[in-house]
Amino acid sequence: MSIQAFLTNLILRHQFKRAGRGPLNVQKARYMVNKMAKRAPPLPKDIRHTPVPARPDQQLCGAEWLSADQPQRTIVYFHGGGYFFCGLDTHRPVAGYLARVAQARVLSVDYRMAPEHVFPAAVDDAVAWWQQLLRDGTSPTEVLFAGDSAGGGLALACMVAARDRGLPLPAGAILFSPWTDLSCSGDTMRTLADVDVMFNPASLPEAAALYLNGQPTDTPLASPLFADLRGLPPLMIHASTHEILLDDSQRLHSQAQQQGVRSELHLKAKMPHVWPTMLLLPEARETLKHCGEFARQVTPNRAPAP
Repeated sequence: MSIQAFLTNLILRHQFKRAGRGPLNVQKARYMVNKMAKRAPPLPKDIRHTPVPARPDQQLCGAEWLSADQPQRTIVYFHGGGYFFCGLDTHRPVAGYLARVAQARVLSVDYRMAPEHVFPAAVDDAVAWWQQLLRDGTSPTEVLFAGDSAGGGLALACMVAARDRGLPLPAGAILFSPWTDLSCSGDTMRTLADVDVMFNPASLPEAAALYLNGQPTDTPLASPLFADLRGLPPLMIHASTHEILLDDSQRLHSQAQQQGVRSELHLKAKMPHVWPTMLLLPEARETLKHCGEFARQVTPNRAPAP
């Protein structure tokens, strides 16, 4: 473990986890992450940033493109944040880094969030953008989905929904600590509660209830761990052995393989939840380069410029 990861764990435990005790406070959580996003370094000069305003008449939420020079593939990125916080600003650095290491154009999707917009608004936004890319002539063989935490679950849900609607699927998906079970029934919710440096287990059911708004916690498009995964493209899953959502990744990996889906599960010890999104960590940059290799393996074709 790098010294950067060691210090990050200390900071998260004493600031993020401690602040997360007690009832869920949506506005406080949003304020904290938005304040952190303002301290993020600017995008590298070789990454082109193109905002995309929402188009309500086409049922498209806002988004933005982060593009490397002469992109060879497309990545659709869904940010994490428990379906109620984070956004384009907080995840622009990781989307930009993915664009560079995968030689890609990355569409980062600003999907609607709870409590203002509850399930299935996020899934509807994800599928709408996928349909738009297909209408624009993007070949699905040139596309990967990616996401972290809730965004990882959303990437899975979007693929399940697209398959069920008869739409083509992307060539693969990269998932960082995906939140796949909103019933929060994994054993590691209990066994890793003390060593997880970010989350108190009680906060996740609260976030799930905020998003589900009365829907069952095992609804497949909200909790894709309970979905039929057959026919999905290859998955690359990264998770920490010291996070309470570890079982969400382990059970997803096992279920995917049982249902004939190619799945890779990469575990790293003593890392915080969604650590690949934390670019100050050497471990994060190393993992993202590994993701770039995966992207090149499953999407060999060239994508058109945005």
